[in-house]
Amino acid sequence: MPQFDVSFYLSQIFWMLISFGFLYLMMSHLICPMIDEVLSERARLIQDDLDAAERINHQAEKLIQRHQAFMASAEQEKAVRIQEAYTRIQKEAAAAENKNERALQRKVRSVETRIESADATLRQQSEVISNQIADELSSHFFKGGKAS
Repeated sequence: MPQFDVSFYLSQIFWMLISFGFLYLMMSHLICPMIDEVLSERARLIQDDLDAAERINHQAEKLIQRHQAFMASAEQEKAVRIQEAYTRIQKEAAAAENKNERALQRKVRSVETRIESADATLRQQSEVISNQIADELSSHFFKGGKAS
């Protein structure tokens, strides 16, 4: 077996050192710098992305705070507007109720006046009619009693 022959050891060691040296030089001067460049670029991109994410997160927090402040002020404004509308509606309802009450009182007075005048007219008419009936009855009985 040739791999166990001692006479080949020196040439195998020589070519192993040459191959290892060549591969070491290629790795150290060509491949490792490219890998280092890729890793450096990757680290720079990751750091840039982390910085951008932190800036965006900070902006988002500011926007959330502004949104919360806006919503709180909107809630307060809504409460004020609701209270103003409620007060205005109560005043309008009270004014309308007073107006309707005055109109109703005028109508009631008008109807009462008409009823009183109709009552007076009816009393006069009933008095006149009762006098006429009494006159007719008395004239009928007295004339009729004498004639019969």
